[in-house]
Amino acid sequence: MKYKSVLAGALSCLLITATAPSSANAYGFIGPKWPDSTLDYKWGSNLQTPGSVIRDGFVSALQDWNNSPTTISYTYRETSKNTLNSYYVVDSNHYGNTAYTVSDTEVTILDFTCYINSGNPNITKANVTRSVGNHELGHSFGLDHFETGTRVMNSKRDRTQIYVPQQDDINGANALY
Repeated sequence: MKYKSVLAGALSCLLITATAPSSANAYGFIGPKWPDSTLDYKWGSNLQTPGSVIRDGFVSALQDWNNSPTTISYTYRETSKNTLNSYYVVDSNHYGNTAYTVSDTEVTILDFTCYINSGNPNITKANVTRSVGNHELGHSFGLDHFETGTRVMNSKRDRTQIYVPQQDDINGANALY
């Protein structure tokens, strides 16, 4: 009888261990990153005038990353090689894009341009634009898409509800820098 109790206890422990959630990374990286986490930017030709929904979305996103518990920091510099801009393609599925140049060894990001699509009819909503801005800025310092869960780097997220960096995004930034 004692043998059955020990066996039942061991099986219970095994079952609990097998079904317990594992601690896996819930973020991804594009590969290259910046030498440090202090980045500068300038406004692109389409966002020179303050007050547009897209520029305001980027401003909110910059503040979100600057105020997050990470070392990521963005500052405006008129002569920056990094640009925040917009483009126009009529497509309700295409929200934004980030282009970047990497070093010959593909270890270091050298510059970036983040874009928000002004042709997407959903971009008129402030939270959506802020969400896209945060997502594209995530790419600018090295985060990649992670297609599940509640995170700004999930390209399938509800942009009206998830518009600031979430804990997994912050963990990814901290893992990089």
